[in-house]
Amino acid sequence: MSKKFLCIIFALILAVTPLLCFNAAALPEEKEELENRIDEIDAEIAANKVKLESLKDKKDKQMEYLDTLETQIETVESKVSNLQTQIERIDSQVKKLNTELKQLDNEITEINSGITTAEKDIVTMQDNISSTSDQLAAKLRSSYMNGNDSALKILMGSDSLASFLTRLEMMKRSSEKDKSLILGFRDKVTKLNKTKEKLEKDKTEVSAKITEANEKKALSLEKKSELEVKQKAHDATMTDLEGKYAEVESIISGLDKSSAEYKKYNSELQKEKAEADAEIDRILSEYYATQTTLPVNNNEPTSAQQNGGGNSSTTKPAGPSYTAKGDWLWPLGNASCYISSPYGYRSASVSGNAFHGGTDIAGSGISGKPVYASRAGKVITAVTSNRGYGIYVLIDHGDGYSTLYAHMSARYVSTGDNVSKGQMIGRVGSTGNSTGPHLHFEVRYYGEKKNPMNFVKKP
Repeated sequence: MSKKFLCIIFALILAVTPLLCFNAAALPEEKEELENRIDEIDAEIAANKVKLESLKDKKDKQMEYLDTLETQIETVESKVSNLQTQIERIDSQVKKLNTELKQLDNEITEINSGITTAEKDIVTMQDNISSTSDQLAAKLRSSYMNGNDSALKILMGSDSLASFLTRLEMMKRSSEKDKSLILGFRDKVTKLNKTKEKLEKDKTEVSAKITEANEKKALSLEKKSELEVKQKAHDATMTDLEGKYAEVESIISGLDKSSAEYKKYNSELQKEKAEADAEIDRILSEYYATQTTLPVNNNEPTSAQQNGGGNSSTTKPAGPSYTAKGDWLWPLGNASCYISSPYGYRSASVSGNAFHGGTDIAGSGISGKPVYASRAGKVITAVTSNRGYGIYVLIDHGDGYSTLYAHMSARYVSTGDNVSKGQMIGRVGSTGNSTGPHLHFEVRYYGEKKNPMNFVKKP
């Protein structure tokens, strides 16, 4: 792998900058800008393709071909990032529309329920009004038939004072009953009219909401179709990118390992890796030096042969005996993957055996897959770089253990953030000292590297 290949990520980092903060409002760029950038990238890809074809079969131009191929990879990675941004933007819009549709459906259901109740109430009130109307009509007919002096005749027909008083009381009660009947009739009619008015208002409102819901459904379908197109373009670009990664590896593996040029850049890579490890050691050492309370009653992980690089000056208690099935989560969820480079000593092309302090997880189509926090904790540092571990996140879990997630294409958390177990913190990438898309995952106990596979279990 050439040194230049390790630095081509710079443009990718610039392209994914809008994704490096978890603030959803800051994620999407304007659609027109994204589309215009895709057109520019496609033009760059086409120009690089022409140059690659002209160099492909020329042995003396092998390094130039490799440099051009790396430039092409840089450009294609930018396109992948651009498409990923568009996909996330559209997906966010679809989710928002679906939430609004659900709310509208609930409102429509509630209004329709009210309409049904109102219609039943109107029928009941109309029946009551009809009955009261019949009673009033009968009273009016009786009054008309008897004439206006009927009340006086009734009273004068009394044969005693007691009879007179009794008849007077009966007439008073009858009058109050008639008055109550008339007032009740008026109240029922008023209530009926108000219920009818509300019913018509509800019908108008539900009609408007149904129209709004239909418009949102149509827009949601349109966005889903757009999302599908972008996803297909993203997948096709990723397939092309993975092919180019493989071609770079093939070219590098065929280079003369004894050449001074190869030894030089390989030595630089080893130096860069050592510097990255030293930086993590320093960060952890300084971080734990500020911690005033240390966990107690814990035991060191029981699996043997876990030491290898990284030390902290902080006096540490024993750590808990975690197993692969317990408290820890596989950082890539259910993504299809494999262990491309396990924890432990591995052969280095020039510098002899080198210790690998983490587990590299790779797989076909893994680039851009979500990376999840293995446990809850606090972000010690979140770094964006085109060297060493590239874009990485280091999380403290509060009991002396920390986890490192490196070479990501994007991160969604910042230094000081509290994260929950299973929270999405970034996406798989190939930033920094990396030969292709993978996640470098480390577990450390007060700075000492531990075998991650003693803590997590691949699904």
